Amino acid sequence: MSSIEEKDVLIIEDSPAVGILLKEFLNKLGLKRIHHCQNGKTGIESFKELVEAGKVPLVFLDYNLPDMTGYSIMTQMLTLRPDVKVIIETAREKSEDSIKDVIAQGAYQYLPKPIRLENIRQIIETLKTEETQGLDENSEQMLENLMTNSTQISLLRIQQQLGKEELEIIPQIKRLVSNKKAIQIDDIKEIACPRCSSVRVAQTFHCPKCKGTNFKQEKIIEHYKCGNVTSAASYIEDKCPKCHQDIKVFGVDYRVQENMYTCNDCAEVFGEILLDYLCLRCNDKFKLENAKLLTSKGFSWLK
Repeated sequence: MSSIEEKDVLIIEDSPAVGILLKEFLNKLGLKRIHHCQNGKTGIESFKELVEAGKVPLVFLDYNLPDMTGYSIMTQMLTLRPDVKVIIETAREKSEDSIKDVIAQGAYQYLPKPIRLENIRQIIETLKTEETQGLDENSEQMLENLMTNSTQISLLRIQQQLGKEELEIIPQIKRLVSNKKAIQIDDIKEIACPRCSSVRVAQTFHCPKCKGTNFKQEKIIEHYKCGNVTSAASYIEDKCPKCHQDIKVFGVDYRVQENMYTCNDCAEVFGEILLDYLCLRCNDKFKLENAKLLTSKGFSWLK
């Protein structure tokens, strides 16, 4: 049995139907130790319990949960275990930009909805291949898996991901290019850890007031009469939760702000998230102004 099949899996998904579907698919692939949580709060609690028990689960995370954003959940998990592999599942269109976003935030892979068995099978097979990372006969397959799971990738990231020197990697990449599986693109400049120069860094997100990581994205209503600014969900039956007056005319009585955030810890409402970085190699935390910027050749997989 592969060690992947012995691994605990944590599904954080608010849809019971999708959660059952994921569990059934994973069972078919040999994974049996599966935990399912339906919101971010219990997901984080379950993750902490597993980590305290000496386990690092494979995480399937719905990026759009009602109580917490994917940003928030990944930040908390990566802070506890920078080596955790989080597979983001979302119904948003699988565009190049959306893939770049979740990978830049520290996600391992992206799983589009509706979820298909073949996509999950590919992720599990990639994980099994990575178990043999040190074996030369599998390095080319590792390289292909790495490139197919990225819209574009740098030579430096490939080296660090595979633990290989440039002279070992370049001949393999040239073969992929000559076989028209990949192409060389413009050089890629990347943020790197100021301590160890790793480009394997994740974005971490925080409330600008309390620096906490427990927040959610929601629609905000500002009531002009009393100045209340809270989530639209707090205006029950169109009544302001502060002064208890009806809000009637949009633009006269109130305004709506989309894509805002509310901190679950300090109740701060904000539009911009505080962004820092976490090195997934040495666990160093740093700000953008302290980061290194490293440039290397870029490559893209031909679909």
